[in-house]
Amino acid sequence: MNPDHEHRDRKPSDDSISIATIESSMSSDSSTTDNTSPSASSRNSLSSREQTTDWTSIYVATSVGFVGAVQYSLYFASLWPYLQTIDPTASENFFGLIIATYSLAQMFASPIVGTWSNKIRSSVPPLQMGLVLMIVGNMIYFFAPVLPLPMTKKYVLLIARAIGGFGSANVSLLKAYASTASTGGDRSKAIAYVTGGIAMGLTMGPAFQLFFTPLGTSGIFIATNVVINTYTAPALAGIAMNVFGMVLVKKYFVEKHIGVPHKKDMEKYGKLPPYDRVAISVCYVTRFCQMFIVTNLESIGTPLAMTMFAWDRLTVVRNVAVAQALQSFCALMTYVIYIKFDLGKKINSKRALYFAIGGFIVFHLVTYSWPFLGGQLVVFNSLDILAANGTELAGCNTDHFNWCHSLTPVNVWLFYGSYVLVVGVCLSSFNIALNTLFSKIIGPRPQAAQQGWLQVSGGAAKFAGPLVISGLYTEFGPRWAWNIEIVLIVSTLVMWLILSNRMVPLRMPEAFAAYQDPNDPDLVKKSKKTKTVVPV
Repeated sequence: MNPDHEHRDRKPSDDSISIATIESSMSSDSSTTDNTSPSASSRNSLSSREQTTDWTSIYVATSVGFVGAVQYSLYFASLWPYLQTIDPTASENFFGLIIATYSLAQMFASPIVGTWSNKIRSSVPPLQMGLVLMIVGNMIYFFAPVLPLPMTKKYVLLIARAIGGFGSANVSLLKAYASTASTGGDRSKAIAYVTGGIAMGLTMGPAFQLFFTPLGTSGIFIATNVVINTYTAPALAGIAMNVFGMVLVKKYFVEKHIGVPHKKDMEKYGKLPPYDRVAISVCYVTRFCQMFIVTNLESIGTPLAMTMFAWDRLTVVRNVAVAQALQSFCALMTYVIYIKFDLGKKINSKRALYFAIGGFIVFHLVTYSWPFLGGQLVVFNSLDILAANGTELAGCNTDHFNWCHSLTPVNVWLFYGSYVLVVGVCLSSFNIALNTLFSKIIGPRPQAAQQGWLQVSGGAAKFAGPLVISGLYTEFGPRWAWNIEIVLIVSTLVMWLILSNRMVPLRMPEAFAAYQDPNDPDLVKKSKKTKTVVPV
């Protein structure tokens, strides 16, 4: 058995330590070595086995994380018009249900995938299985108009997205791998790579629609009711990316877990202290808040733009894709700067989170449909639709929404400008800071289970968010959707401020100091007068 993997069977409940045991062991070591302190002896012993981070595998994990995450957002710009095209009976609520089902499947599968990975002591089979399931989901999505299933087409799309959601649960394994496959000094950068890949997949998904928009709705004819067009091409792109991911995992992904103590070290020096479960719970709630906001912005973004800005289907697909592309560029630049200048060694994660949460609050206040803005929406009703004789009408349908006349439109440039700049930068900062601090709170131990539950909290938000927000949007308009999100963001910020002293990395015994960066900005600060290291 590979000694690098022997630690992966340990359960969180075993993560207790007897300090006396460590001190006794260290004292025993020092008694046999002249002029060597116990802590120095243990550090030297552990450091002598320290390896370097395998960046090739980190890059592969980043790429596969991108592939898995992009499956979620790849369809946001085109799913709603595609759904209306193949099944006109589908409503905005059912659209929200389709998006939520993907997240529910991911939420259900994430703990199973983590348990499976720990049991077999490998991430590769779960990763490959997830990629296969996403391929199947994309194939069903593409052939939805012609599949001979005893149900309406909207339910076919629902099944397709559910299968894709099951497959995407493998993303949590990649974040756990980045935490355990890197040295203490490289951990923040490794996590930034993988979380950056995942975040870029989430944000760039709709931007890929730019490549498919020229196909139009007529597209390339394959067979009766089988067309490669602006609505179905994303499924083919998803299949291609999943195949690419399988090749990367097969040929270049090598599992190394150098960021956790070996079993023999644990036997010699004792076990790691337990992590702060309250702090971890705060991270779970924060992840829920983050994904609730992001999912809602993306899920109602297309219907909101069609209603508020009077864009037709093709226009909204193109414009939303452009906005997502620009936002993705801002997010990418944030990650590049973070990695290039190794900001994980310079910026405190809590302060980065405060900045990101504050940015989300600013975005919602700037894009809120304030009554004093003035102006009115473009409106139409069922009689106008009949008179149009098949021509698509754009705006707010007064027979469908009773708030069309009371809602004041937000300036389109202000809305998408803040969406691109504020959300683009803050979302990246949020992802890096939360995932980095989450890993440090747990400490140098296997994290697949905890990462799985972090994925569950995000999946719960992606499931509940579209259902709640699409319902509020349909009944009351976007104002109440914004109200709920503002309350959630502010509550999360208050929670962090109250529990700030507990949101710190695991305090490591001297025996395992080699697994933690002594200059970690989340852990220590240096006094200019005494040059001593004190906890923050």
